[in-house]
Amino acid sequence: MKNNHKKDIHLEGIKVFTTFCGIKNTPDNEDDLLLVEFDKSCPIAGVFTKSLTSSAPVNICKSNLSSAEQATVRAIVVNSGNANAFTGKLGEETVLKISKYLSKKLNSNINEIYTASTGVIGEQLDTNKIINGFKSITSYETQNWLQAAHAIKTTDTFPKVVMRTCKIEGFEIDIIGIAKGSGMIAPNMATMLGFIFTNANLHSDILQRLLAKANETSFNSITVDSDTSTSDTVLLTATRRANHKLITKYSDRRLKEFKVTLSSLMLELAKLIIKDGEGASKFITINVTGAKTKKSAKKIALSIANSPLVKTAIAGEDANWGRIIMAIGKSGERADRDKIKIFIGNELVTNKGMLHKNYSEARATKHLKEDEVYLSIDVGVGKSCGKVYTCDLTHKYIQINADYRS
Repeated sequence: MKNNHKKDIHLEGIKVFTTFCGIKNTPDNEDDLLLVEFDKSCPIAGVFTKSLTSSAPVNICKSNLSSAEQATVRAIVVNSGNANAFTGKLGEETVLKISKYLSKKLNSNINEIYTASTGVIGEQLDTNKIINGFKSITSYETQNWLQAAHAIKTTDTFPKVVMRTCKIEGFEIDIIGIAKGSGMIAPNMATMLGFIFTNANLHSDILQRLLAKANETSFNSITVDSDTSTSDTVLLTATRRANHKLITKYSDRRLKEFKVTLSSLMLELAKLIIKDGEGASKFITINVTGAKTKKSAKKIALSIANSPLVKTAIAGEDANWGRIIMAIGKSGERADRDKIKIFIGNELVTNKGMLHKNYSEARATKHLKEDEVYLSIDVGVGKSCGKVYTCDLTHKYIQINADYRS
């Protein structure tokens, strides 16, 4: 498995275009529209927010995936600056108008056009700006995935691109992923936005299972601020240009390396989102062991990760471990008080239901001064474990979100 960050990696059969169409209000007219076009119908899979106030693009993408026995794609359109969420029937009409324009241009089925939007909630999206952006396309640049990742940013401070290669039947397989996300991150399926492309020759049902499986330990294991977005979308597509034989079974042994590589790529993208968390100064890994079930372990880990008291203590480099105890208890999951062991870095904090006799707050505080913080918790009731990733909560988070629409 290789990690390749070259800008000139090229996936045959895909064209990429970005432009500024005036949706995002930036002083330097940064690109705010991304169009990814496939030269023929390709299989696609997706996971989406479970928010009950999901956006119009999310709702229609979900409909597209369920409308055919084998979901396929000809174009993916992403805009930043406007989420097209809580925009009523007009929001859905906007998506359909964009999709009709592109499906006619590409001579494709309207259900093969997938859209995603990110930005301010509750404001109508100007369809004409997007369509005029399409019309400004005169030629396609060499695939520049860094530029594509730039175009989908909102409060992100850097673009998020990860590339991997692996092999199936001895043939080289490329996987490219881009993502955006910085705030409103507590996915209940995915992240804010993520798009993954591969040349592997895979059936759409396989893509869906691969995506759902890898998603659980990557995008579904991160949190910045405990807020689940209305727009969470992750799409996985395959151009099927690789020369190996079509794979139609998830259990196929030829998929072993691909599964590991895809999971690795998605986890790195997810971690980049946490490292770019709004106002974040520390990357935090929380590992819970000794739980009754994996679900329980993850719920405890998320309870700790989403606690403002824990996050602010870490931001202040204060080894206030009582807040971790509080967060374990409020999760509602089983834990044995007298067997709970908390580690801050390598420092054992608690044992036998009380503060460990050799605990050193100075050593714990020293660890909290590092950029990457590790919390390990054994709750003493089973053999299951769960791991999540988060960041600290600083004054800058308040500043960013207080001024978001200003």
